[in-house]
Amino acid sequence: MARHQARSGKTQKAGRLSSRPTLSLTRALGLIILIEGVALGLKAYDDRSRDLTAQQVQAHREALAVSENVGGKVIAVEQAMRLGYQAGWSPTQTARVQPDLDTVVTLTDALTANPGSRLRDAGEAGSALLARSQMAGMTRTQDIVVVFDPDSGGPRLGIIPADSWLPVAQGTRTISLQPETLDGAKYGSSQFVAACSPVTRTSMSVCVESAFPFMTRSTLVGLAIYAFLLLGPALAILGLFRLLEQRRTESEAYEGEATRAGRILKTVLHQAKAGFWSWNFKTHRFTFSEEAGQLLGEPGDIELSAREILRFVHEDHRDAMEQSLTTLHERGFISQVFANVDKTIWFDMRAKPDEQSGQLNGVLRDVTEMKLAIARTKQAENRLRGALESFSGPFALWDARKRLIYWNRAFLKVFGLEPTVRTGMGYDTVMLAQAANILDRRPNAADDRAEIVKIKNGQWFKIVERATKSGGMITMGLDVSSDVRNEVELTKQQGRLRKLVAELERSESTAADLAKSLKSEKQKAERSANSKSAFLANMSHELRTPLNAINGFSEILVDEMYGPLGDERYKGYAQDILASGKHLLDMITDILDMAKIEAGKMTVDLHPIDIVDPVDAAIRMIRRRAEEKDIDLKMVANSGLPLVEADHRAIRQMILNLVSNAIKFTDKGGEIRVTVDQKGSELRIAVRDNGIGIPADALPRLGEPFEQVSDTRDRNFDGTGLGLALTKSFAEMHGGRLTIASEEGRGTQVSFFLPIPNHQMKPESSVA
Repeated sequence: MARHQARSGKTQKAGRLSSRPTLSLTRALGLIILIEGVALGLKAYDDRSRDLTAQQVQAHREALAVSENVGGKVIAVEQAMRLGYQAGWSPTQTARVQPDLDTVVTLTDALTANPGSRLRDAGEAGSALLARSQMAGMTRTQDIVVVFDPDSGGPRLGIIPADSWLPVAQGTRTISLQPETLDGAKYGSSQFVAACSPVTRTSMSVCVESAFPFMTRSTLVGLAIYAFLLLGPALAILGLFRLLEQRRTESEAYEGEATRAGRILKTVLHQAKAGFWSWNFKTHRFTFSEEAGQLLGEPGDIELSAREILRFVHEDHRDAMEQSLTTLHERGFISQVFANVDKTIWFDMRAKPDEQSGQLNGVLRDVTEMKLAIARTKQAENRLRGALESFSGPFALWDARKRLIYWNRAFLKVFGLEPTVRTGMGYDTVMLAQAANILDRRPNAADDRAEIVKIKNGQWFKIVERATKSGGMITMGLDVSSDVRNEVELTKQQGRLRKLVAELERSESTAADLAKSLKSEKQKAERSANSKSAFLANMSHELRTPLNAINGFSEILVDEMYGPLGDERYKGYAQDILASGKHLLDMITDILDMAKIEAGKMTVDLHPIDIVDPVDAAIRMIRRRAEEKDIDLKMVANSGLPLVEADHRAIRQMILNLVSNAIKFTDKGGEIRVTVDQKGSELRIAVRDNGIGIPADALPRLGEPFEQVSDTRDRNFDGTGLGLALTKSFAEMHGGRLTIASEEGRGTQVSFFLPIPNHQMKPESSVA
């Protein structure tokens, strides 16, 4: 302490003797002018920023108001189209009733219009809106398209000129519709400000833009007033400048080099999260500086014994720390990393002896960030290693001198390098060692830095080598055995094709006659198929249009929307009409689906799904029908079932068909059980009932279109016989199969099986 005071006194004395050059009056005046100029600039910037913000807020409010107005008009047009559809109006009648509508067309008519026409643009925009489940959008011809998608008859498009819904701009403001979603976007420049607001449930935004000049008259007046206000204080500051210079000179005279060095050192220690400590060889006491004490959580300078230091150390590190402190005198140094009591902060404590002072002087540093960085680096390295090890192909990494530094197990297995490879081996040595396991090499025409190799077990690999940014290189291989086999088979097929062409050339006249005959038969078949498709399409439209009106108005009567019907029998008749209409509509839909399947136009959208989801959705949809008949409908699904490649909509339709049949042929108070489980490499979905059953001689015919059990007619069961046929066709389109098992008088079980992808195979789990 005495040595520190002596050094401090000497430093202060030296500081008094030293002097610094004073700042000249000219420089002070220039500094004041600079400060005033900066202040004026900041004032101008602040005024302009406030004006810009106010203009942006005003523009955004106006854009929001216009967007809400446009959104309301979109909803009004959509409701008008909906009411017109429910009333049975044609698109033209709907357009006449709603004044905002320019025209109303069906999506089909719009898409068949001439390319580049207004209707064609509206149809393309409407298709995009339906795909995004949005109500309205804009076309390239600046028309607004409002989409209404009814249950049948196809979507309808309402077309409105974009300018008809926008208010007339006033002054320098402009209002426009943009065919994209700009959610509250605000921007500004030296010439204008603008803001946009999206229209609800559409892909449009309303944008308002107004002029914003760089400098206004009010801004210039404000700057002039502010400049005069600054001039008085500036002159006062200039008058007091010399007095302040004298005070500063006197203050600096008493500040020594040691004090400045101390402040700098304290700042450095604070920034570095470090502090000093020392150990006295005689007293065996540790003294920690204020900075070191703060790191340990103690205020000010502290003095501790070795045992007292251990209370700041985590229990996992206390033994090592105690050993280092105990042997400190013999070793004469320490370098120990430890964590605090709750292991949230890590410290590095190290020192070396000072022979002049008889102490061990050291530094205590907070190394938490470094420890966390090292941990994150190791974690990332482990994840990378895991990913490379799970890669089925060979992988190797080389440094800038082409020495092997990392490889995966597949690299050793494919090239037979298990007993020989080691870290640091040269590239040429490894290539020579792997040559013994390679039977053939082929260049890759698509990539001159890759080659195709064949190894001893018959597999073919595409080996690719690429340079890294650090100057190294990676070697990676992909299994292309199937591609090579396909190429060989293609070569054979080409040879057979050339042979067949030669034979056909020798019998050219016979082939020409045969081709003519085949062409004639093909044309007949195409005409027949086209006639069938046209008949089904026309019948679908002609039947669905009156059915929609029948179902809609009968539902209004059943719900007594406009008041009681009077006699209760009228309501019963209306319910019969509605039930019959829905039944007829379902039959028409089944017939059309069957026609699409036979024509090869029905497709399924396969993607990985949990099979329980569509099954559960179908059961929830049809449960009410079962409850009306007092039938107990249950679902039992295994836990942990693998995902399958399937179409969610098709699976739901299959379950609806099977459960609907089960409800139809099960007496009141019966039971239906839907089971989902795994059978080997397939998922089974089974629908079992305890209904009337099916005679054994009728089972082979079921599953074909329009086939029914004749005995069921005696029991007044309606239907087209297409439910099982559609379900069977959907199962086969998924790569699966359908089975039927039944015992007359005891019940029926219909099951369909779907294949499980190889990568999703799991052991069978217990029933949940």
